[in-house]
Amino acid sequence: MPNNLSAQIEQSDINDVFEDILFSEDKIVEQGYREGFQIGVTQDNIEGYHLGYHRGAEIGSEVGYYQEFAEFHLSNCEKSKIPVKIVKSLEFLQEDCKQFPKTNVEEVDIFDSIEKIRGRYKKIAAQLKIKIDFKKDSVNF
Repeated sequence: MPNNLSAQIEQSDINDVFEDILFSEDKIVEQGYREGFQIGVTQDNIEGYHLGYHRGAEIGSEVGYYQEFAEFHLSNCEKSKIPVKIVKSLEFLQEDCKQFPKTNVEEVDIFDSIEKIRGRYKKIAAQLKIKIDFKKDSVNF
């Protein structure tokens, strides 16, 4: 009886060895995938952070430009004799800029908000008959 048991143990051991050989490539591929995935997550997070940081800085400088534009013209509206309709538009532009989110809020679509601000600015610039565009090329980070 002991010979039968030792033969079964040896038999299962040899089966495990063959199984390990058979699936060794799969195990190596799986391990490589896990390691590569972890490296990719780390690198992509860093790249995504930098992209978001720079894009946020660009949008922030653009919103700041529009806000200062509105404040300048509102402070000089009596001197410049700006019509009431345009003054109201400048006030709306100023308010939109102030309400633009300073942090990432999921409830607010910042792309819709910035497009609304850009549209308001273009309308006011046309009403004032001035050609001033925000130059993104001049913003470097």
